Amino acid sequence: MLLCCLKCTSVLEKARIEDIEVDLCSSCGGLWLDHGEAERLSKKMGSEIDRLRKLLRDEGGPPPVPSDLTANCPACTSVVKEVSLGAVTVEYCPRCKGIFMDRGEFDGALAAVTGQKLTVAQLVAAAVAEVEAQPEPTGEDVDLG
Repeated sequence: MLLCCLKCTSVLEKARIEDIEVDLCSSCGGLWLDHGEAERLSKKMGSEIDRLRKLLRDEGGPPPVPSDLTANCPACTSVVKEVSLGAVTVEYCPRCKGIFMDRGEFDGALAAVTGQKLTVAQLVAAAVAEVEAQPEPTGEDVDLG
């Protein structure tokens, strides 16, 4: 099944990092990880992670910013949620538990999960719970000038 990028809708290309197949966007530098792949990548060391970093090279330009736009999961079409994973904001699918990272977010996300006693799924679930616990903006407190 072909997966499309959450950000630019290009077809994601498959890449192998040892025994892990990841999905990369050659247009915008995004990375899609299926359930469990982030944890498996966090256990890899050295040249294989460096090879993935080169595939995700930062081509410059402004960093991606969180938005209010909704996007569908490339794997199961459920609506993804933006959640904080360490110092970066990633898109997370609550149904299939996949994670999408924008260009430049891989190292921050990897640092968040490396050496943790919690699994990636537990870290993301805690972030989702925090986001869902926040009250929806009512618009009553908006200062228009």
